[in-house]
Amino acid sequence: MTNRSGLTSSKQLLALLLISLGSFILSACGRTAAPSPETAFRAVAAPTLSDDLNLKDLASGIASQRSTLSRNPDSAMQFGPVSITRGKYVQALDRLSSELISSRSNSEKLEYIRNNFLFYEIYGAQDWGEILLTSYFEPLIRGSLRPTSALSQPIYRRPDDLVTIPLGAFSPRFKEESALKGRLAKGRVVPYYSREDIDGKHTLKGRGLEICWVDPIDAFFLQIQGSGTIKLKDGSQFFVTYAEKNGHKYEAIGKFLKERIAPAAITMQSIVALLKTMPESERSELLFRNPSYVFFNRSPQRAITSLGIPATSGRTIAADPKFVPKGALAFITFNKPVFDTEAAPSDPSQSSIKVSSIEVGRFVLDQDSGGAITGTGRIDLFWGRGDDAKRYAGVLQSPARIWYLVPKGSIN
Repeated sequence: MTNRSGLTSSKQLLALLLISLGSFILSACGRTAAPSPETAFRAVAAPTLSDDLNLKDLASGIASQRSTLSRNPDSAMQFGPVSITRGKYVQALDRLSSELISSRSNSEKLEYIRNNFLFYEIYGAQDWGEILLTSYFEPLIRGSLRPTSALSQPIYRRPDDLVTIPLGAFSPRFKEESALKGRLAKGRVVPYYSREDIDGKHTLKGRGLEICWVDPIDAFFLQIQGSGTIKLKDGSQFFVTYAEKNGHKYEAIGKFLKERIAPAAITMQSIVALLKTMPESERSELLFRNPSYVFFNRSPQRAITSLGIPATSGRTIAADPKFVPKGALAFITFNKPVFDTEAAPSDPSQSSIKVSSIEVGRFVLDQDSGGAITGTGRIDLFWGRGDDAKRYAGVLQSPARIWYLVPKGSIN
C-alpha cells in the first residue's frame, strides 16, 4: 500500500538488480535515456484486449475511487503530452462502469472500450514497453498480545523521538531531495536506530511501543509489504498499517542468498524456506543486513492506497506518481504464474511449485505508489490478501506492457 517499505521482497530485489545491469549495458549501447513526465507517453493503436478476471470487479474498483477523483473535478490528469480534467475522466469511467455491469457479452464490453478510449503507451526502463511487473499482497499472520517462544518479535508503533528533516526547507537546491529521518543526540541530529539496533540491541524495549508480537520471519516480511492483518489465538483480528520508516536504505536480502538458493529461483517462498532452516543467530545476522525498519499503526480498517482508498484485489497497481496520474485506467499484459496445484498450502513457505506461466491481459487502476516503484520501468500489482495471494505475489516478476486509457473527445 502507500508508503510500503519499498514494497519489495527478495524476488523484487533480483528484478531491481536485473534492471540496473540492463540499464548499464543498454546505456553503453547508446539507447535513449528515460523521458521526462511530459514525454513519457505516446499515442498508439489499441492492442488486442482481453481480461483474465471478471470485468464486474473492474466496475467495483472504479466505484471505490469515484468520490476521491470527484473532489477536484477541474484539476488535470496528465498523460505525457495530453491532459484531461478529473471531472471528465470520472464521467467516462461512469459510462464504462454501466457497460461493465450490463448483461452484454465480454467481447461487446471490450469493443466498447476500444471504441471509446485512446491508448497511450508508457515508456519503459530503456525503451517503449520495457516494463517489469512485480506484485504485492496483504499478509495474514499469527500474532499475540504478549510475547511467546514462537511469537517473539514485537511490531512497533512509531517512536516519538523519530524526527523528519525536510531538506528543501533549508535550501531550494534540496527541494527534490527526500526528507531525512533521524533523532536528536546531544544536540545533534543523527541517523535513527537501524534494524540491528532495534531488534538486536533492543533499543526500543520498555518504551511501550509494542503493538503485538509475531514470528520474526513474518515480522520481516510484514515490513516489506507495509501492512497486514494480525490474527490472534482467540480468532479475533485487527489490522496494522504503515506509520513510518527509520530512514535507512532498504537492502533486500535475496542478493546475499543467491548461491545458497541456486539453482532454485530467488522468490519470497524460497527465502522464507531457507530462513526457517537457519539458527536464530545466523538468521538475525542476515536480517540485520537490511537496516531499513518500518513502524506501524494498529487500525480498525485495512491499509489504504496513496489514492486514499483500499486496494482492489487483482486490479490496483502502484506506479510512480511523477509520471502517471492516480485513478487512471490502464490495460496491461504480463505472464501469469501457473502452479502445479490449484490451491495454496496452509504454509506458503512450502508453496506449490510454479511450473509455467501464461500470457494474460488485464485492466487495472493506477491507485497506489511505493518506495521502490520509481521511474517508468516498474509497475507493482496488488494481488490480494491471504495465502493464495502470497504465493502469486512471491513469484511474480514478469516483463509487461502497459497502456493508459484516455477517453476520446476529452483531451484538453
